[in-house]
Amino acid sequence: MQSLKLAHTSLNRRRRTLERSLVAQRERAVEDAKFRARQAQGKLRRFVQINFRKEEVAADLELRRGDCNRCGACCEILFKCPFLKKHADGSSTCGIYEDRPNQCRLFPINKRDIQEVRGTCSYYFIER
Repeated sequence: MQSLKLAHTSLNRRRRTLERSLVAQRERAVEDAKFRARQAQGKLRRFVQINFRKEEVAADLELRRGDCNRCGACCEILFKCPFLKKHADGSSTCGIYEDRPNQCRLFPINKRDIQEVRGTCSYYFIER
């Protein structure tokens, strides 16, 4: 009888651990989906800004400081750019750097953009 109680207790413990693991996995999936949605919204926002609100972009870029550290994180928003080349030292380069689109050329436009990358972007923005 004692061994049955121990087996039942052990089974309950394993079940609770599995349930916690599944809940954590679901929470990560939801957070990832929210992050991806922000990235998609940001891509669309930057496209509209660059093509239709050029003065606004110019004003935002005046507040940008720093230099590109070639982490490549901006080239992996939503999907990995097919022109992104990763190197063994951790740096990245663009296969079409001289002909890259304005969305790439001007990234990041503002502070919000940096929050959409999974990496260590070295750009920062000063306050107005």
